[in-house]
Amino acid sequence: MDTSIVLNQIFVKTDNNQMMSLEQLKHNKASNSSGLLTPMKIQSQAYLSSSLADTQMAALEGFIYITTEKQGKSGYFKVFDVDKSEVIRTSFLICDPCTMVFLNTNGQMTPVRSSTLSTWRQSPTSVVKMYKGIPTDDDEQAATQIFSNPIQGVYNEEIRMGIVEKFSVSLGAFYFKTTDDFYFLIQPYYSDLNTYTTTGYTSTGFYMKSKDQVPKNVTVLCVRDTRFNGTTGANVVGSLPNPLGKVIVGENDGDDNRSITVPPQRVINGWTTNHIGQNITIDAMNSEGGEYFVQYYVLQDQEISSTYAPTNQVPTGTMETTTKGGSILDCMVGTMLMIMVSWIL
Repeated sequence: MDTSIVLNQIFVKTDNNQMMSLEQLKHNKASNSSGLLTPMKIQSQAYLSSSLADTQMAALEGFIYITTEKQGKSGYFKVFDVDKSEVIRTSFLICDPCTMVFLNTNGQMTPVRSSTLSTWRQSPTSVVKMYKGIPTDDDEQAATQIFSNPIQGVYNEEIRMGIVEKFSVSLGAFYFKTTDDFYFLIQPYYSDLNTYTTTGYTSTGFYMKSKDQVPKNVTVLCVRDTRFNGTTGANVVGSLPNPLGKVIVGENDGDDNRSITVPPQRVINGWTTNHIGQNITIDAMNSEGGEYFVQYYVLQDQEISSTYAPTNQVPTGTMETTTKGGSILDCMVGTMLMIMVSWIL
């Protein structure tokens, strides 16, 4: 663990005599109750300076985030350290369109660097897309998001969901691209999706396996009303080092089962079936050392018999399945960069 004593001995220095320790940068935030990082502005060459041994420097586990010049000049680019529970709302940030980067360096939890998102709300016209890693100045390749609302359907149609289920992201860095108003709660812990029950007849959720996680089968229980037909679907993205690696997503109703088995790729593999089962299962084969991301969704449709109105529980419809493949900082002189730090103590 990187202590305050260690971080106080490492400095970012510039040729125009700026200097801040990593400890100062870690706590350089909008407020004590917020993880929104306030950057150190760099307009000359910058470098790290420390009296610590190389072995100590090599053992550091945090992030030093350096923006591009374009990002640093934008008021619509925000970086958060996920070290506390926080409600985030883009309208309060005055950020539309908004790019929000989240950094999590907590290696003391299992899985490491996990963040849980819940209480998700969007305005009726809001678009939210989530990506792994950190953004560049270039536009993202189409269909590479790991989660979105509206969902990208198998025919590239948009499927807007009123309910987004609670989910966890086990990544050191991920980001959102958003429009209009977007509200959610983010917390630094892991919520196990296995045996989770959906909270609505029409909703979407997310599951991922990180490179460090041990593969396991996950079952999501579906709230449903058998008097209505509907759709179950999933978008799969990822990368598995084993060429025989595959991800399996299934919709199950007793002995009546439908599934997709695909090698995850950088772009979305989409799948739907005109049936809502008792549960959705997510599993993989030969996935050790790899990562994959699954956005699942259930969409209740028309009532089968007009005699009935919706009640409460438990899937229906005709069978149809559709798939679609789919220790030195060197900053250029004359540009303005922003440096921010995320570190778990």
